[in-house]
Amino acid sequence: MVLIVTACFGTDQVLRGHPRLSTPEAGLTVLVIPALLTLGAALFLRLPTLARGLPVAIGLLVAGLILVTALYAEYQTYDQSGRHYREARNVLNLIAYVIAFVLYSAIFAPKYRSILSATAVLVATALICAELFRGAGNARSHSLWVGVVAFAMSQVTWALNYWVLGALAGGAILLLVFYTLTGVIRSYLNGTLAPRVLSEHLIVAGTGLAAVVVGGLWLR
Repeated sequence: MVLIVTACFGTDQVLRGHPRLSTPEAGLTVLVIPALLTLGAALFLRLPTLARGLPVAIGLLVAGLILVTALYAEYQTYDQSGRHYREARNVLNLIAYVIAFVLYSAIFAPKYRSILSATAVLVATALICAELFRGAGNARSHSLWVGVVAFAMSQVTWALNYWVLGALAGGAILLLVFYTLTGVIRSYLNGTLAPRVLSEHLIVAGTGLAAVVVGGLWLR
């Protein structure tokens, strides 16, 4: 909790140096990625396969580098008219999906009852969605779509709990579903949804699911 508060405070201090501070457009959603990245790293690095030695050191280093990158990207996306907004937005989207995988794996690992794990996935998904949809068109409907994706992910988690899967395999499947839902909805919000876009997301999801199923033994 102390680390999360520190990450959020640091993000706030970084953004206070933005020249458009007087007309903020992002709100509290800019704190989602730093907070969840800190939480996800703390939980993910406690998994049995990563809990000691070199994997922990590498994990801490990678988490720190991702956090620095996220802070820089948050700064660049604070003004949607900025020159590097699109590139920074893509970087934040990628980091958000990494965080989703980390959190989903950490939540799936202990094999808690569905009422607990599905609820945890619902909350994590809602927070990540709020960041992913930031800057997308039709802002008034963002809350609705955040709720739809979060509820859908909680139901998928409930179903996966009846399947014998390891933490990484379960996290990967949840990530594929999350990526497909958020990608399609974001395209819809931006008015760019087309058969080609839908096909691309479904192909990625199908290929990823096949890879998880084939590699299920080593992902346990």
